[in-house]
Amino acid sequence: MQPQSIALLQRIDYDVEQILQKFQHIFEVSRNQDKPKELLAVESLTIESDALTIIRYCEDLLSISRAVKETWCLGTLKVTNEDDKFINEKELDKIFNKFNTLTDQIAQFQEKSQLSTV
Repeated sequence: MQPQSIALLQRIDYDVEQILQKFQHIFEVSRNQDKPKELLAVESLTIESDALTIIRYCEDLLSISRAVKETWCLGTLKVTNEDDKFINEKELDKIFNKFNTLTDQIAQFQEKSQLSTV
């Protein structure tokens, strides 16, 4: 693997680990066992902070996903098999056609859902 790929996978792993830790922390703090109001107020702020952190990490994962999709669509991401041979043109055309069909279907679905909400 290339160093960039390894760094990207490590970043994804770190983000997912942080999200899980923040969720766990929220559940630990949210237990109400006859705590004074002051402690409940502090814990409420802690929960809010953890929730914002989870949102930030999710946005980071979405930006990684978008960057990979853009790189692949623009053709700068080389797709290879285990033997490091390039996919032939026919297979590549099939993949692009399936991708275009999928994006068309998603666009149609979004249009329908927007019309139904109006």
